[in-house]
Amino acid sequence: MNNRIQAGFSRIFAVILCLLLLLPQVQPVFAAEISTNQIENWPAGPEVPTPNAVVMDADTGAILYNKGMDEVRYPASITKVMTALLAIENSSLTDQVTIGAAAASLEVPGNSRIDAVEGEVFTMEQCLHAILLASANGVSLQVAEYIAGSEENFVNMMNERARELGCTNTHFNNSNGLPDPDHYTTAHDMALILSAAVKNETFCAIEADLFYTIPPTNMTSTPRELRNHHAMLFEGEWYYEGAFAGKTGYTDEAHNTLVTAAKRNDMTLVCVVMLCDNLDYINDTRTLLDYGFNNFTHVTPESASGEEVSGMLTLPNGSSASDTTYSDTENGNFSSDNTTVITRQYYYNSQPVGTAQVSVTATPTPTAAADEPPAESVSDETGSLFSNPLILVFGIADLVGLILILVFVIRRHNRHGRKRKKRRK
Repeated sequence: MNNRIQAGFSRIFAVILCLLLLLPQVQPVFAAEISTNQIENWPAGPEVPTPNAVVMDADTGAILYNKGMDEVRYPASITKVMTALLAIENSSLTDQVTIGAAAASLEVPGNSRIDAVEGEVFTMEQCLHAILLASANGVSLQVAEYIAGSEENFVNMMNERARELGCTNTHFNNSNGLPDPDHYTTAHDMALILSAAVKNETFCAIEADLFYTIPPTNMTSTPRELRNHHAMLFEGEWYYEGAFAGKTGYTDEAHNTLVTAAKRNDMTLVCVVMLCDNLDYINDTRTLLDYGFNNFTHVTPESASGEEVSGMLTLPNGSSASDTTYSDTENGNFSSDNTTVITRQYYYNSQPVGTAQVSVTATPTPTAAADEPPAESVSDETGSLFSNPLILVFGIADLVGLILILVFVIRRHNRHGRKRKKRRK
């Protein structure tokens, strides 16, 4: 009987252990602190309900606001920013994409979709609008298969591209952001991804099309009217001045997620909020972007003699480049014109605020000109003579020998002189 009870407890324990191992790697929700508020003389960031948020300057990479930005969360459909970016980088807008069975199976009620059917053909440009504006899950899958041959291969491309962009806590497991325990990211990593995307002209051109019409295809005579889901891009109640790109996301597991890019006064800011409830994702994004634009400015870094500096810093209003420190990374190689390029990372009270490429010209070693007087050449030869120890030793020996000979000759001459005087006497 006892053996049966023990065996039963063992089985229960094994089941519980398996369930724990299968739990998602996403971190539990705690009240994260605003870590940027700990930076000395940094503008105090606003308290917002969103548990995970970041504001990043897309131009300099400076983090202006950080509230739990590195906590792992489910992204939902903001995943599609990476899907679209990779598609743009690896295809032509005129490519023909045919919807397969797997993709068509996702174009059903309950999913974000454009009602694409198996065998229907779209251009890549139409697919990208379906992904970024309508958030079509099936089209995302089909584009992944078109680009890489399979979604698995495409996911590998997504993760590799994320690493290239500096993402450290991201693992994609599908192309559309549908719930998956092994599909996660952070607000920080999504800011890096959106920052890269908004530097792509094609991505921005598609985002600029708030409305888009897909004309009749080989499978339907009815045009499809698409509309961007991001309310802050439209004139109206939720419009945000300067907002020009972004992506919404929602699943029961991820709650609301939102990535937004806005530009004012030549400064492009990216804001990411995750795990939001109700309308917090819009209100908090507006509040955080206002904080960034109102409290920070671009500053040109200073250059020293012999340096040519190319870069930009993001600093609190009223600060100057002299308030920063920096560290250099050199490549150690000088070009034919005697210059080398250094990557210089700038800090404001230990907070990274931008980088610059610094061209440094080395000071050339002086050399004798061909038309200089012969005396200069003699001194050069003398210098080279004394630089060889053996030559120096032999030279000294010869000199000593000459002196001894002269002394001997003089003394002998003096003796002969005295003998002659004695004879005369």
